[in-house]
Amino acid sequence: MTAYLTDSQARITRALRGLTDEAGYPPSIREIAQTIAHSASTVAYHIQALERRELVTHAPHCSRSHQVLW
Repeated sequence: MTAYLTDSQARITRALRGLTDEAGYPPSIREIAQTIAHSASTVAYHIQALERRELVTHAPHCSRSHQVLW
């Protein structure tokens, strides 16, 4: 599946999984951005693209709810 992701999207999904495993709950957009050295707006853009492709999901109006589906 990662063959279809851009480099940034792959880094975001790895960071999302890793930070979730470490803390026991999903990270914020800013925490992901700090981990991969991108801006929060860039991370949010890529997460929205991953959501459109149904690779990442989150609960509406709920922070720290992003999850990788595969």
